[in-house]
Amino acid sequence: MTRARSSLPDRLRRVVDLIEIAGRLSPLTAVLAGGHRVEDLRLVESARDHGFVDRIILVGRKQRIEAAVAEASINVAVDDIVDAETDEAIAAATVESIQAFGVDMVLEGDVAADVMRRHMLPLAVRPTVSLATLFDAAPIADGRPILLTDAGVAAASNFDRMVDLVRNAVDVARAAMGIRRPRVAILSADGQQIDAIPSARIALELARREWPDAVVCGPLTFDLATDPSAVAGHGLPDVPGAEEVAGRADVLICPDVDSAGVLYKAVAAMCKYGEATLANLAVGFPVPYTVLSQADTLETRLASIALRAVYARLGPQEESPAAQGSQEVRIERLAQTALDFLDRAGPRPSPSIPQETVAMSSADKSRWVFRAHVVDRAGALTSIASAFSNEGVSIDTIVGHGFEQRAGVDGSVVLTFGCSEAEKDKMVRKIKRLSKVIQLEEYPYESQSLRKSALILSARELKPCDVVGETTFLTSELVKKDARGFMYLLAGSPSDLDPVLERLETADAVKDVIYSVLSL
Repeated sequence: MTRARSSLPDRLRRVVDLIEIAGRLSPLTAVLAGGHRVEDLRLVESARDHGFVDRIILVGRKQRIEAAVAEASINVAVDDIVDAETDEAIAAATVESIQAFGVDMVLEGDVAADVMRRHMLPLAVRPTVSLATLFDAAPIADGRPILLTDAGVAAASNFDRMVDLVRNAVDVARAAMGIRRPRVAILSADGQQIDAIPSARIALELARREWPDAVVCGPLTFDLATDPSAVAGHGLPDVPGAEEVAGRADVLICPDVDSAGVLYKAVAAMCKYGEATLANLAVGFPVPYTVLSQADTLETRLASIALRAVYARLGPQEESPAAQGSQEVRIERLAQTALDFLDRAGPRPSPSIPQETVAMSSADKSRWVFRAHVVDRAGALTSIASAFSNEGVSIDTIVGHGFEQRAGVDGSVVLTFGCSEAEKDKMVRKIKRLSKVIQLEEYPYESQSLRKSALILSARELKPCDVVGETTFLTSELVKKDARGFMYLLAGSPSDLDPVLERLETADAVKDVIYSVLSL
């Protein structure tokens, strides 16, 4: 399969920026195995809206897929629905579609994981399949992106498998993070070689190895790999590569799936509070492959699709099996990968009993106003809107301010929305972490610091009593009078202006609101 190639992107500043980067590349064709979940279809439709997916092949029970497509209100060509009744048939048809439809990406939806992975494994083109997790977290490394592996597949931690993990991770770091020579930390429980700790011994062996496109250092503890202040306090470890890697690692190679899984879950927990973002990619197949886990946040799932899109376009070609080591060694490592991969899939969980959903009461929901000082206004608008969409919070209004015609001049974005205070606090954390946002101000909608203006067309001339608010008179100016009516510019605090507009509308005095805008 031939893919469009491009140079490395600029160094990644935030994981969520992958969505914008992917949107600048040529779009992909994706196949969704078990494509009858409405939430999966809406997620893929969001990827289409962002421009990094243009065609989606849906494999599964045709009637269920057609019903889900109708419920999600999306457009899917009839020829792009592949009917398959059983999980075995779905997995087999998905694998066949990689060549038949020129698929660039495989997404695992509602299909048995063990069945799907058993069909995918014969396609493996690398001796080790591994899960690369790209994350940024506010409390870790000042929030810069870091790659973590392997929290999902490779259970064994012998030297050869660890070599493969490093190679896979370095390829992802180069393609997705824009780092030509990534700094790789091999993690262990201690920052020096201790014979009683096998991972420390393997880490040192890896650090002594020649790496043409990476700087590898180990053993390093987590803090010595990511925190410059820890390095300053403890001093540089006496291990190869410490001067370049310690405190500045781009890639973290965990000694086993247990430690990687614990770290992954910690970052995933931070994601739920807006303190982190992560994206996943399974490396080692001819096309990027992933599971659309319902346990992940919407942002994680969309960022993961974006990561796969970037890797598909900018990563190394994977058309032929990797020729690393002897054929015997390769077969042995592929066999171990198969055992790990299928073991990690585990049995298919039984359907859970849905819990009663308690709707948020209107008393729990308030209106809020954000003012974000930004660079690249158009890109900032996209990033902010995506952050809200990924958390399921609807934006009421969004307006850009500043010198739009002047290149290099920072502007601002003012937006209003409604949600609970806890959701608002989460959005504060998420928006502040966007690379295009310089500063964020937050206000309750009732704040007297806010000003709102409205240009209205009135059926009659307004009287002083018409424009009195709760606390003060509105600024009222007659702009124009013609055959259509009276055009007024009204201004005041939102808590004063909104009731006045509602009162005038109820009295049929307002024929039209030409525009309204919020400012500070």
